Amino acid sequence: MSAAEETPAAIRGHKARRLAEELRRGIAELRWPAGKLPTEAELAREQGVSLNTVRRAVDLLVQDGLVYRRQGSGMYIASIGTGPLIGVAVPSMTYYYPRIIMGIERELSRHGAKMLLRSTEWDPRLEAEAIDSLVDTGVAGLIVVPGLDDPASLDALEDVGVPLVLVERGLELPATQHEFVGSNHAAGARAAVKHLQALGHTRIGHLERTSPHTAPQIRAGLRLALGGEPVVFESLARWTAADAVAALDRLVAADVTAVVCFADREATLLVSAARQRGLDVPGDLSVVGYDDEVADLSEVPLTAVSPAKTDVGRRAVEVLRARLADPDSPRQQLSLIPDLVIRQSTGPRK
Repeated sequence: MSAAEETPAAIRGHKARRLAEELRRGIAELRWPAGKLPTEAELAREQGVSLNTVRRAVDLLVQDGLVYRRQGSGMYIASIGTGPLIGVAVPSMTYYYPRIIMGIERELSRHGAKMLLRSTEWDPRLEAEAIDSLVDTGVAGLIVVPGLDDPASLDALEDVGVPLVLVERGLELPATQHEFVGSNHAAGARAAVKHLQALGHTRIGHLERTSPHTAPQIRAGLRLALGGEPVVFESLARWTAADAVAALDRLVAADVTAVVCFADREATLLVSAARQRGLDVPGDLSVVGYDDEVADLSEVPLTAVSPAKTDVGRRAVEVLRARLADPDSPRQQLSLIPDLVIRQSTGPRK
C-alpha cells in the first residue's frame, strides 16, 4: 500500500512509531542526562507533529518500561544506568531494529549498564566510523549489526580491541568465529510454508526484496519446505505498486493460491493489488508477510513470520556479559527460531 492509500489510522500509527524511535534513540544517546523528557508541547513543536502523536509515542515508551509519567511533574526516563558503557551500532532506527534496540536497552538497564547508540544508515564508511568512535569513547564491549554488503568486511571486526557480538548476522557465514545472536530465517520461512500446506495450498509463490542476508536464508527455507522451487519467484531491490500488479499477473497465470513475501511491505503491496483486481484475500489468494513490523496495518491484516527481535537484543547482551565476565570461555553463537503470527490474510485453498 502506498502512503497515499494508507488509512488515516495507519498514518498516525507510523508517525507515533517514528517519534517513539527518535525518543528511544535520544534516551540511548543520553540526550537528556537529567532523566526528564521535554514536555509534550515542546516535543510536538520540535518534531512538527500533533500532541496526540506525541502522546501515542510516549505511551509506546511507557509500555516498554523506558519512560514513566509523574502526575503534574512531567515525563521521566526510567533508568539511565550507572554501570559499564556498551556501544551499539545498527544500520537503521526506523524498521526492524527498534525492537532489537529495546531488548538491548532493557537488558543493559537491568544490570545497571549504559548504552551508547549509533546508526550507520547502511553505509560501510559510517559503520567503520561509528565503531571507531565507540571504541575511542571507551566502551567495554560492542553489539553490532554490520551491513554485510561485503561479508569479508567482518574480518576487520576481529581487531576492534574490545569484545564484540554480532546481531542478526552469522548464520549465513558458517565458518565465522564471531559470537552472534540471530534469527533463523530459514526456519521461519519453513514455518510459513508448512502453515500454507496445512491449509491445502500446493501452488505457492515467493516475492522478495533483495538483500544479502535475510533473503538467501528465506529462499533456503522455502526450497526445503517445498522440496524444490516456488511456482513463481520474483526478486527486486525495491517493489512498487506497479511491480506488485505485474507479479500478481504472473501468480494468477500460474494458478498460484498462496504467496510468501519478504517483507511486510511487499506483502501489503500484493494484497492491495489483489483487492483492486477484485480478488479476495485469503479466499482467492493467501498471503504471508515477513518481519511482522507493519503486518497488522495491511488492508487485510497479514499472517507474518515474526522474528523474536526483543529477545535477540536481550540475548546479545547476555552473550556479551558472559564474554566480559570470562574472556577465556567458549564462544557462543545463538540462533532463535521466529514465530508465525496467524492473522486474516491466510485461509483454506478453495
